[in-house]
Amino acid sequence: MKWVVRTGERSREVEVERTGDGFEVVLDGDRRRVDLERINGAIASLRYVDDGRSFSVSYQRDNARQWRLAVGERDFDYEVLTPVEAIEADAAAVAEGPSRLVAPIPGKVVKVHVAVGDTVTAGQPLVVLEAMKMENELTAEQAGAVTAVHVEPGRTVDTGVVLVELE
Repeated sequence: MKWVVRTGERSREVEVERTGDGFEVVLDGDRRRVDLERINGAIASLRYVDDGRSFSVSYQRDNARQWRLAVGERDFDYEVLTPVEAIEADAAAVAEGPSRLVAPIPGKVVKVHVAVGDTVTAGQPLVVLEAMKMENELTAEQAGAVTAVHVEPGRTVDTGVVLVELE
C-alpha cells in the first residue's frame, strides 16, 4: 500500500507490502526488507533483514493521521496519509489561506522568477524546476504578494517542499 508521510514541510511517498513473515518497504526508491515484532503494547523491535541492524521503536497514534515515533532518544512526529488524502489536504490548505507553491516532483531549481514583496498574478511563472532533464515552469495559482521564497537556483528539492508562499 502506498502512503504519503509528512513531517514539517517535507513529504515523502512510502510503499509498504507484507511479505511472508515481514514487510518490504520502499522509500525514495530504496527497497528494504523489514521484520517488525511487537514487544509490549506500543513498543516494537524493528530489524532490517539485509544488514541485521535492529532498533527498539515506540509509537503512539494521536489520531487517524498523526503518529509519534521514538527511536532511542529521538522523537519524530509524522502525518500519514493515503495519496488521495494528501491531495485533498493540499487543496484544502490552498483554499483556506495563503497560497503555497510546492514542488510537485523532486528536482533541481533552475530559476526563481520572484522575490519577497513582488506582486504576482494567477498563472505568472514563479519557479523553474528541472526533473528528468525537462524544465517545468511552476506558476501562481492565484494573485497575491510574495511573502517568502524558500529556494534558490541550484538547490535540489523533494516532492512537497514549499518553494514560494503568497498572501
